[in-house]
Amino acid sequence: MSTNRADLGPDNVAGWEQEIGALEKEGCRAFVARDFDSLHRLWSDQLVVNSPLNRILPKEQVLGLLRSGRIQHSSYEQHIEQMWRHGDVVIVMGRETVVDPPGDQMVERRFTDIWRNEGGAWQMIGRHANIIR
Repeated sequence: MSTNRADLGPDNVAGWEQEIGALEKEGCRAFVARDFDSLHRLWSDQLVVNSPLNRILPKEQVLGLLRSGRIQHSSYEQHIEQMWRHGDVVIVMGRETVVDPPGDQMVERRFTDIWRNEGGAWQMIGRHANIIR
């Protein structure tokens, strides 16, 4: 099933879309708050990230960079443009804005997130974000 979110009003959004949208918001909040318990729950142990640092990183390296302060956002806002569901996998694409200290530099990015449902729980298994120049 492929769905363009722009075509759906609030009463027509599928349950899985609402759930994934809520998980995306929770992920942004958890990243800014450095809420590692939530990030561990949201991210699969097999998560791989093609990061704006121009490196491909597994989950534990992303968490390590966040713990060390190498990655740090004071705000993180996503604008989901489209979602597609293919069985137990959902692909989310859009744009995002992060603000990075020091100096509160605003960075605009494009992103793709990939979620998989395992045993009734959605977890992110892949992510790509690149800076818009």
